[in-house]
Amino acid sequence: MFKQVLTVAAALALSGCGGKTVIESDMSRMVAASPASPWLTVEGSTGSLVTVTGLDEKARVQVTPDVASVVQARVRTLLQPRYFTDLIINCSDLNVAVSAKADDENAPPAAHLDLSVNCRLVARGPVATKTYRFRQSLPVDPAAPHFDVLVPKLIEASAGDLAEKLWADVPTPVAGR
Repeated sequence: MFKQVLTVAAALALSGCGGKTVIESDMSRMVAASPASPWLTVEGSTGSLVTVTGLDEKARVQVTPDVASVVQARVRTLLQPRYFTDLIINCSDLNVAVSAKADDENAPPAAHLDLSVNCRLVARGPVATKTYRFRQSLPVDPAAPHFDVLVPKLIEASAGDLAEKLWADVPTPVAGR
């Protein structure tokens, strides 16, 4: 019963978006405000269209610019103050999946973002290669899900987690270089 109510509410909310099949979410200001960092790259196959599953009607959120650029900008902003000469971070295979559902019938519905990425860190010689996986969750109101705001918040929080883990995993530079 709860799932049916959630589905109807989500469908009504999505239909209230003017009949759009794609919800636009502009994150270009965050990308433009981040510093230039040629030592950091994040590449992914997610593109700029994020599909929110878990609803009878899939919601599609158009993130501008693409998700990899947004994650790169957020990580770059957080790590720039810690940068040292000859640090190179290259992340590839960024994947983002978003679902909106109630984990059980008594809990309020939540939107979950799962982020995974492979990264190679080089610090004046030593190299570390790791795969990172993060899950961020935020409550969602089925009557007004506001995925245009919710998805960027989830991406930003996951990118913050990635920045912290990357910094923790930066290999110790070789002495005397």
